[in-house]
Amino acid sequence: MAPHAENGVNHANGAGYAPQAPAADAHAHFMVKSPDVKYSEEEIRSTYTYRTTSVTRTRNGHLFASPKDTVYDFKVDRRVGKIGMMLVGWGGNNGTTVTAGILANRRGLVWDTREGKRAANYYGSLVMGSTVKLGTDVDTGKDVYIPFHKLLPMVHPNDLVIGGWDISGMNLSDAMDRAAVLEPSLKGLVRKEMATMKPLPSIYYPDFIAANQKERADNVLSGSKASASHLEQIRKDIRYALPLRSAGCKVLILIGAVGSSNIRMDLIKSSCSGQLTLSVMRISSRV
Repeated sequence: MAPHAENGVNHANGAGYAPQAPAADAHAHFMVKSPDVKYSEEEIRSTYTYRTTSVTRTRNGHLFASPKDTVYDFKVDRRVGKIGMMLVGWGGNNGTTVTAGILANRRGLVWDTREGKRAANYYGSLVMGSTVKLGTDVDTGKDVYIPFHKLLPMVHPNDLVIGGWDISGMNLSDAMDRAAVLEPSLKGLVRKEMATMKPLPSIYYPDFIAANQKERADNVLSGSKASASHLEQIRKDIRYALPLRSAGCKVLILIGAVGSSNIRMDLIKSSCSGQLTLSVMRISSRV
């Protein structure tokens, strides 16, 4: 079986004994030796040919198979740069848990639980906690694994600059108490830092937000219907709320709020300037 990115004696959840797995070359750097891959100091360029077969059927039932090649050109920046992460619903269960988890990993925290001590890790992350098979060692014939996050230049979660919006103005320390997800001992270790984090005022459209959130809505922009002023304020938040000032900055938008199923594409497109790139995804969890 493929190993974890950080091989150890514990399961990914920190409890019990884990069967031995092939060791991953966690600190090894690799380069692809191929005429289709070119490296420079700034970027990696590669060409990939996707091969498939198109099949046509004649009236009399004959089949004709035609090989088809589609060539893709990829470019990857080797310098990751500064990455901001803004969460829609930052003060909710998902937002507070993600934030506390990043802080715990960033500081290498260890805390007590009823089952014993737990140390922060990224085992729950596909990118940070898993490996991929790179190939076969020409000398030993054994499979070679590397951490998933070593495949290409990727931002480390510990380096993310975090911010976001919420219809509740509660600071994240109080919000994680309300969420009731984290161990009390872990909350005590991150409480001081999370108390300084307060969500930006959010738009509040009752038709798009779960009804049980109404009582929390004390941190909202004026107006309950979509407007140009709301759009412009969100654009400004994305551009200026985080300390991202250098060229090539990127912002990742995570949607963790209850009921927030869509973000209008015109917001995404119009928020991008020459110095900002946006990506949007949704996170969810069961608590």
